[in-house]
Amino acid sequence: MLKVPPSRTGDPTWAMALNYPRQGEWTDEDFMAIEGQNNRLKELVNGHLEILPMPILFHQDIAIYLFDMLRDFLKSIDDKGRAYLAPCPVRFSKQLIREPDVFYLNEQELAVAQDYPTKVDFIIEVVSGGREDRKRDLVTKPKDYAKAGVKEYWIVDPKTSTIHVLALNKATKRYRRHGKFTTGQTATSKLFKGFSVAVADVFKKR
Repeated sequence: MLKVPPSRTGDPTWAMALNYPRQGEWTDEDFMAIEGQNNRLKELVNGHLEILPMPILFHQDIAIYLFDMLRDFLKSIDDKGRAYLAPCPVRFSKQLIREPDVFYLNEQELAVAQDYPTKVDFIIEVVSGGREDRKRDLVTKPKDYAKAGVKEYWIVDPKTSTIHVLALNKATKRYRRHGKFTTGQTATSKLFKGFSVAVADVFKKR
């Protein structure tokens, strides 16, 4: 039985924590039961609940711009898949639920997807927050997404005005860098032939 510390003004409400599993013991059912609560984006990783930073306006401007660009491109080539924008959890496995900023479901996955998708081909993450958040997007998620079979992962970094495009090697289930694009260059996709965005336009204040 966990002992609850004495409650003092200014402390977290420790007793509320007893209503939830301990870190390392969260299941996908536990996660989905609280999804949408508290207005905070959450992710599940190996039984641990991760609370994501609240996105700032610039983060949202970038995500919405890229979502619009991808959606318009898909329409232009008559692709029957669909682009989506967070919040919408992707249940890669019972141990991994992520909230990508932008993602794409192909026509086949759309036909079988339930309330939440389990397999996506393309993800864009806009890096935000502090050191821990940057490590999550730049180091941890490439491993997670490659293992989950995400064919292409874009890491959009406002701090460096850089877009990293990673393409999946099916044989090794690891990413290879398709390109590192900076201001003055145009980021291109390997998965979607013809899809490209000018880096300067992505990071332009709107």
